[in-house]
Amino acid sequence: DEIMASGHAKLVHRETGRRVAIIGRNGVVRKHPIWDHNPHIAQEPGPGLLNIYNGGGVRPYIYGKSETKWVWKAYTPEPGEIYLTDEEKAFAAPYAGMVMVEPNVKNSGHTNKAWPFERWQALVQRSGMRMVQCGPPGTVWLHGVTGVFTHTFRQACAVLAVSRGFVGTEGALHHAAAALDIPAVVLWSEFIAPEYTGYKTQHNIRKASGWCGSRLPCKSCYASMVAITIDEVLAAIQGDFK
Repeated sequence: DEIMASGHAKLVHRETGRRVAIIGRNGVVRKHPIWDHNPHIAQEPGPGLLNIYNGGGVRPYIYGKSETKWVWKAYTPEPGEIYLTDEEKAFAAPYAGMVMVEPNVKNSGHTNKAWPFERWQALVQRSGMRMVQCGPPGTVWLHGVTGVFTHTFRQACAVLAVSRGFVGTEGALHHAAAALDIPAVVLWSEFIAPEYTGYKTQHNIRKASGWCGSRLPCKSCYASMVAITIDEVLAAIQGDFK
């Protein structure tokens, strides 16, 4: 969400030439580490800033929510911006040229975006590619990948920035790949569709026609992900990550 917000800010800055303050629904200027070093975003109040609303409760792709579901609205995200430090780049340098894989999804009371873990494992084994996976202590790791302990999301973005490509599900890293101009193969469930949070520059694989937005475990989301085969994901990464 905050990477998408940086894309929103980039568009406004491009149109107006002014620095942007990202305001939450409480009217206060918001801060986030992913915006650090971004010359277009001010994280403190100041003169001459142009305010945009983007945050919890005022996301541009969310129409509303109930106790059981999210309701999406039409939105075309602009690739965001991530400005890495020299220290972050040095941290990532040993992993240059690998393919970043992310099999895990955030559990928010459901795992409706998840592709079966055993399929991720089979993909790694069959790909013939050097793959890297990032995560904090406690991460569930795939066998056969280079596991990198990252203490911040920015460190993971730094590794992504030197990667050959990214393969994972809809989420923070697919937005980071768009921001960093890294080729990506993204797997989507019925939960949400690329028309709301996706990028045409990425290879989107989805086996659902509508969307559910369920905030509870969803059998249809699971079925839509099971319908994505290892062979088609393998073909996508082998074709795209040359």
